[in-house]
Parts: sequence; structure tokens; C-alpha cells
Amino acid sequence: MNYSAEWPSTHITLLNRVRLHTDTEAWMEFVKIYGPLIYNYCRKKRLNDTDAEDVCQEVFRQISTSLNSFEYNRKLGRFRSWLGTVTYHEICRFWKKNQRVQHQTGNSELEEFINKHPGEIDGVWSDEFCSHIYETAVENIRPQFDEKTWRAFELTWIQDSPSKAAAVELEVELNWIYKAKFLVQQKLKEEIKRLSFDSIVFQK
Repeated sequence: MNYSAEWPSTHITLLNRVRLHTDTEAWMEFVKIYGPLIYNYCRKKRLNDTDAEDVCQEVFRQISTSLNSFEYNRKLGRFRSWLGTVTYHEICRFWKKNQRVQHQTGNSELEEFINKHPGEIDGVWSDEFCSHIYETAVENIRPQFDEKTWRAFELTWIQDSPSKAAAVELEVELNWIYKAKFLVQQKLKEEIKRLSFDSIVFQK
């Protein structure tokens, strides 16, 4: 089953709110969404806990400054790529400025990548972004559904069990399973869009 989503106005609203430095609530939500993502990406690039946190802080400082002039244009690229580029460049700056990190890790994957592909983000960022947004979205919408509805979604979507088998386990009609799955899918799609600030394609 395929679902395609268009850019909703709520995405632009949150971005615009973040750009208003007086909206503390919007900035806290932004950091809550993307902080763990940026931190985990730094850790995958072999930065230790303290250094990863330092890079995260610098990334958010850069974002705070950049958002003053940031205008979203889908034709020029995804927000995901823009954020990944900011993060990647900050990690590169960190490695170049802190020789001790290079000495600790030796000829690392990141060093090699920087030398071969200056200014480019790698596929790890896209994978991390998609995984983080999906997991966060699932966690966020879970409280909105009762146990049986969520179990129907869990069986048929996450575990990929046949709908008929799910209906038997939950002792409900097959049409109820389809409806429950659809309701959760729609809410999940909306939440992924809200969190990612982007157009997505949902495939299953």
C-alpha cells in the first residue's frame, strides 16, 4: 500500500515559530525532535559523548542563526538534506580543529570520507533521519489509540502478519482490522510529516 503526502502548512508554521527567537516552546520542540538524531549521528562518526554533545550545541547555534534567513523551497532540496549538511559540516570542522580526536581514532571512516568527498553528507545521515523520525512518530501517536486498535496495527504493519490471522487473535471482524490499521497509518503518516518538515512517501 502506498501513501504520498504533500507539504502541510503546519510544517511551515513550526519553522516560522522557531525563527522567532521569542518562541521558546517551539525551539524546545525543535531541539527535542532533532537533538537525539544529531547526537546519534555524531556518535556514529566516532565522537565520544562529550564531544558529540558539544557538536550538537554548535549545530543548534548554527541553525538558530541560519533560520533567520532560511526559506523553505522544495525545488532546492529537502529540509532533511539542509539539516544533514549543517550537521556534517560542523563535524568536519570539529575533526579538523581537534587533532586529538584524530589521534585517538586513527584513520577513521569519517577522515577518509572527508578527504574523498569534501562538503558532502553520506547515506548514514538519511538512514538515521528516517529511522529516528519513524520511531519518534510511533512513540508519539501510541497513546492516542486503545490497546486493541494498536495491537491490530502492530500485528499487520510492524510484524507484517496476515490480516485474517490478526482478526482471529483479536476476535474481531476482518473489516475491523482493516479500519484499525488504516486509522493508525493515517495518524502515523501525519506525525511523520509533522516531525520531518518534509514531503514523504510511505510504502508498505
